[in-house]
Amino acid sequence: MDMELKRVTLEGYRCAAHMMFSQEETLESIVPDACPDIARIVSASGKVLLKDKELGEGTLRLNGTARVTVLYIPEGEDLPRSLEVAIPFQCVRDDPQFHAGCPVLADLQAPTADARTINPRKMLVRVGLAVWAAAYEKERRELSADLEGGEGEGLQKRIVPRKCCVVPEVAEKSFTFSDVLRPPASRPEIEELLLCRAELGTADAKFIGKKLVLKGDVQLSAVYRAGEGVSQARFELPYSQILDIGELPDEGEPEVTVALKSADCRAREGELEVALELLAQAAVWERRSVELIGDAYCVGRPIDVERAPVRLCTLAERSARREMGRKLCESGIPAKQVLDCAAAVSALAGAPAEGGMEFTAQVNAAILYLSEDDALCGVETDIPVTCRVDVPEGCQCACRCRTVGEATAVPVTGGLEVRFEAEFAWTVTREEQVACVSDVKPGAVESMGPRPSVVIRRVERGEALWDIAKSCGSTVGDICSANGLPGEEAEVGTLLLIPARRS
Repeated sequence: MDMELKRVTLEGYRCAAHMMFSQEETLESIVPDACPDIARIVSASGKVLLKDKELGEGTLRLNGTARVTVLYIPEGEDLPRSLEVAIPFQCVRDDPQFHAGCPVLADLQAPTADARTINPRKMLVRVGLAVWAAAYEKERRELSADLEGGEGEGLQKRIVPRKCCVVPEVAEKSFTFSDVLRPPASRPEIEELLLCRAELGTADAKFIGKKLVLKGDVQLSAVYRAGEGVSQARFELPYSQILDIGELPDEGEPEVTVALKSADCRAREGELEVALELLAQAAVWERRSVELIGDAYCVGRPIDVERAPVRLCTLAERSARREMGRKLCESGIPAKQVLDCAAAVSALAGAPAEGGMEFTAQVNAAILYLSEDDALCGVETDIPVTCRVDVPEGCQCACRCRTVGEATAVPVTGGLEVRFEAEFAWTVTREEQVACVSDVKPGAVESMGPRPSVVIRRVERGEALWDIAKSCGSTVGDICSANGLPGEEAEVGTLLLIPARRS
């Protein structure tokens, strides 16, 4: 008897780690000689530039620079000035599932920033980093799909169809683009740039051939001096990029994130010159159909079948929902006009809830405004936003949250009313151990007397017709035929006639 297992290879990546964490960096900075002394610090805001990602055995390192813009009123002056402080950082996380060469998707934000004067020529600058990262591990699995041979031996095979989810591709691409921007006609020209924020919105992605096409935009907010006052303007910079995907998935869905690598914004002749470098990152989820041979036996002679569990991701559902955040931010000084409003997620926590998980994002909102006497002021507040996600039993849920669109603040009695949208994006996965045949060998020939040609057997709880046929040396088809069963199922307690074939 010559039997051979037919194997198929399942190759791709699995998400080995998914995390969001916070980190704080501080630096003492001296005011440059060309700048006047500090009388009062108005506000501080930061942006994070990702330099590189390093993944070693058990350790993830993200290196970059946090650039903090400090707005202050100089001594003896009424109009604000700005200073930019560069704070290098390294974010380190340990996990035994990290391996060298594994691709990593990462995004970093600076939801909080603060600056305090030590003396008129020196200040202490602090920035809070919010880090999201997902590491993918390469894996290759051989699955037993069929058993060939055994002609004339009455070979019976139990083929189990399964839907599984894999990540066949993890890709990234750096790209740059630049533009020259002019404020709207209703705004004055830019004389001195005070603050420039770049917000990366969520990017849409779709497959065209073997290409993954990304489209998104950068929302640029500029606060600047114009004449004897301070003004602001907001710009939208659309972009599109193409990522090469090795193989077009039949049922694929990309998970995309875009990180900021460098940003250069300068005022020149009343205009704003902008040069940005972004890093587009994508993990492609794909649903595949596979067939496994779960069990086998022969009615003509005994065989020894070894079975082993195979781990499969049998579910990967991705979804997203936007939740509105809103709060009255009390300000000690009444506001006349809002110049800038920024909102960013500083922390994300999940807790079990009935039928799923409840995720709470802490969002920091920072507002820059003019008071009734045109003094520049800053205020910030924390706003919690919650989202409930249905998670079936036995599944895991990885969630990410970031603010989207434009955050707004409106002067009201008692302070400023802040509004924004937070997008929660999650992936629900389920991993199962599926038993399948790992080896087949000839079995020992039993010495036994004649067996009855028909056996009467009651269906016990938890038994399938396959189990009964295998134990009695029959086939599922013969049992169905002998008992007039329309399908391969029988109710518990049913008496069945089992026509035995084994000699």
